[in-house]
Amino acid sequence: MISSIRYFLQQRKAARRQVILKGIEWISHGSSIVFEEHAKLRHVHVELPDPAIPLRMGAYSYARSGSRLLNVREIGRYCSIGRGVTIGEPARNHPVDAVSTSLSVSHRYQATTKMSSIGHDVWIGHDAVIMAGVSVGHGAIVARNAVVTKDVEPYQIVAGVPARPVRYRFDADTREALLASQWWNLDHDALRELPFEDPQAFLQAVSGLHKQAHYREVALRDRRILS
Repeated sequence: MISSIRYFLQQRKAARRQVILKGIEWISHGSSIVFEEHAKLRHVHVELPDPAIPLRMGAYSYARSGSRLLNVREIGRYCSIGRGVTIGEPARNHPVDAVSTSLSVSHRYQATTKMSSIGHDVWIGHDAVIMAGVSVGHGAIVARNAVVTKDVEPYQIVAGVPARPVRYRFDADTREALLASQWWNLDHDALRELPFEDPQAFLQAVSGLHKQAHYREVALRDRRILS
């Protein structure tokens, strides 16, 4: 009961700082996260390997219920992460070359795991798995139920088990121009006035914007909001 009250108060503290954090008890005591304002985590398992290296989660990104963030160092701005997604799944968390894969006897085994990273404006569909050490580029889409074992290029759509490229969202010139615009760093209110439904019109309009976004950071460690 006391823990429930404490978690509720921490969630309210986060909300006052414009971060939505539901199910704080799903985050391990040893995990550290630095949110930008307007980030959202709703009942997401977070278990990071090093409390000294926080996960950084950008503004207007969200992860939905039942997802797991394991070995991941950053999630960019404007990312949409569906239900039941796993990011940073270790490839070899049990020994393959030892006599037994069981850690009850192969207890000396130490897995080596690289960190994953998710760029800006990435959409990850429900129940997808992104393996540890994989980088997903800006604007990419990972299809539902995909298992991603290799890096995903910017604006690439991948699907399947293991995930393979389906196509790019835009032609090469448009992709290059969108990356060069770095629109995710611009003021949110100004962005909302732009024609996102028309890439060419958007690129013309965004070239006239110069006001940068400035978001406060909200730090969490040991299930407590620090700032």
